[in-house]
Amino acid sequence: MRKYWTVFQVNWQNALQYRGPTFISILGNLLHISVLLYLWNAIYLSNQRLGNYTLSDLITYYIIQLIINSMVLSYISWEISDQISEGSFSNFLVKPVNYLHYWFTINLSGKLFEGLIILVVGAILSLLLIKHVSFPSNGLSLVYFIFSMILGGLLAFEFDFAIGILAFWIVKVNSFKYMLQYCIFFLAGALLPLDLFPESFQVIANALPFRFLVFFPIQIFLEKETNPFPGFLIAMGWIIFLYFFLQFALRRGIARYEAVGK
Repeated sequence: MRKYWTVFQVNWQNALQYRGPTFISILGNLLHISVLLYLWNAIYLSNQRLGNYTLSDLITYYIIQLIINSMVLSYISWEISDQISEGSFSNFLVKPVNYLHYWFTINLSGKLFEGLIILVVGAILSLLLIKHVSFPSNGLSLVYFIFSMILGGLLAFEFDFAIGILAFWIVKVNSFKYMLQYCIFFLAGALLPLDLFPESFQVIANALPFRFLVFFPIQIFLEKETNPFPGFLIAMGWIIFLYFFLQFALRRGIARYEAVGK
């Protein structure tokens, strides 16, 4: 356990020292959300309600999505696939660390650091738009929301780790990786609330686990998810299943790994 705590501390110090990319990433997300808010505000000029959402609901949806994008969604697959395809993964074969646990620690420290910054940005944004932001009416909804974000963060890490280790089997994985990540974000509700899509699409999206990354936590925050416990159980089932599947896939990948490249 101590070795992972050391990894956590080292990565935290690196994030502090090289905080420029974090600020740029948050600025990019903020710009993206601002454009969406401007667009929805224009749409709501002619309609007071769209589907199950008021304008306040959608503004809240995208502010929370901004926070989730930094604190929940994972982007470690880029470095994992580079390590495997460039051969530097060999270093981990002689280290007394589990590659999955190692990257979980890296991801956790990075998300906590980025999360602290985005919480400040989210609070400022909420104050500026205070008249248009919907807050939970009771503290229990906030507790459920935080718990759902933790489950979403674990799932997002596992999905992204799975995409990264595809490099064991696919040499040129980058284009495939782009497509997978965008599909996951789309099905997670990161671009648009899932219940604004046609019913047939909602049936497919609800059957998949990606909604637990974005859509499910925001629905709890907006108090549109009246009973979140079945969702919690399903998400935990997916987390446990993916953990053992990734350990299995990692062993299979290492068995066929050939250190080539740099």
